[in-house]
Amino acid sequence: MTHALDLSRILETADTEGRQAELAALRGLHPSDIAEVLEESRLEPGEVVEILSAVGNHKAIDAFAQLSMETQEACLEAGNAQTMLRFVENMEPDDRVDLLKAVDDEVREAIMPLIAQAERNAIRKLWHYEEGTAGAVMTTEYAMLTKDLTVGEALSHLRLQAPNKETIYYIYITDQQRRLIGTISLRDLIMSKPYAQLERIMETNLISAPHDMDIEEVAALFSKYDLLAVPVVDKENRLLGIITVDDVLDIIEAESTEDFQRISAVLPFDEEYFRRPFHRLFWSRFIWLAILLLTSLISTTIMEANQDALHQMLALSFFIPMVMGTCGNAGTQSATMIVRSMALGEIETSDGWRVFRRELLMGLALGVSLGLIAYFRVFLQDQHALLGIIVASALLATLLAANLVGALLPLILKKIKLDPALTAGPFIATIIDAVGIAIYFQIAFILMRTFQA
Repeated sequence: MTHALDLSRILETADTEGRQAELAALRGLHPSDIAEVLEESRLEPGEVVEILSAVGNHKAIDAFAQLSMETQEACLEAGNAQTMLRFVENMEPDDRVDLLKAVDDEVREAIMPLIAQAERNAIRKLWHYEEGTAGAVMTTEYAMLTKDLTVGEALSHLRLQAPNKETIYYIYITDQQRRLIGTISLRDLIMSKPYAQLERIMETNLISAPHDMDIEEVAALFSKYDLLAVPVVDKENRLLGIITVDDVLDIIEAESTEDFQRISAVLPFDEEYFRRPFHRLFWSRFIWLAILLLTSLISTTIMEANQDALHQMLALSFFIPMVMGTCGNAGTQSATMIVRSMALGEIETSDGWRVFRRELLMGLALGVSLGLIAYFRVFLQDQHALLGIIVASALLATLLAANLVGALLPLILKKIKLDPALTAGPFIATIIDAVGIAIYFQIAFILMRTFQA
């Protein structure tokens, strides 16, 4: 359906009949599909604005909101301020603030005076909230009533509020100072008797988010309590806004993408792959690869410093990849499990001692099991008992160290306000490689001196 559209015909004003046919087909699509067609068309930003203006109904406004941030920014910078005003004014407040923060200062200064006073006030309220907090992603468009109303009166008030609100499934009950005192779902409101007081039927056991709560913690509230929206409050419990489930889905996608990029040793970026300029894509990969290269040189330095041991027993070098690979994999396993459990709220930084004891036992169990396998492999194939003992002992020690480092490093990073996802993937493997090779040679030196003496 979408591939049959020829958007160029809409831009050709001479072909009136063809233009109207294409516009009719475009208007028949869902706003998300319209946005997808425009994204895939590779049109200039000004042409995208022209087509949306030609569509000319609520679908055009909704479609603009579904475009990527990069496309919205380009359209706003390319379009006339008066033309773009209706698109910007009808965006959700949090999305509108994100867009205005992204564009050039002169573009923002040109369009801000044209925005209605009420919308400008909402922009100012959201502007100064720190990125990554509940306040930065909330919307100020929510349904609010007072507790003294009856159900019938509440429904009448709600009909007036509904056209300008993002969602009315939850209605929030506040006092005269806008302090949140209760909530009621639209379903419960409809099912209640018209003369019932809201004060008697509202839910007072409230789940809310402070404005400075981390967005990952907000997402955990939605998951735990199966909510469609969460109210955001200040320190005095005054209602500031709400976060809806569609915002949380976007948050989860963004956080998952960022964690995946960090795990893959790539500096996080928001753009689509083909939209990110080549030099910026290169830089986001080069930085971490350079850091990992420098870190891996530690392993090379350790090996060079222990060349005497390699000369005494050349067979030691044959098992270096096995020892380093196994301990690196074990460290990555531990780090990945701990990072995931922290993201789900199963592990807190205060659980460090419990994690230490559990991973200590796990490291010992894995080390003994895999060490025995390695020993019999070396002894049976190479007929070298000392080499078998060295390899088995090194595996036990390196697995124990890798398990503990992989498990505890995410907790330490979280404690000092850094992203625990940094510890998973190539980063933790490279660190543990250096630790593992150092342990391997130390054990080799100690055991060779002991047995040779």
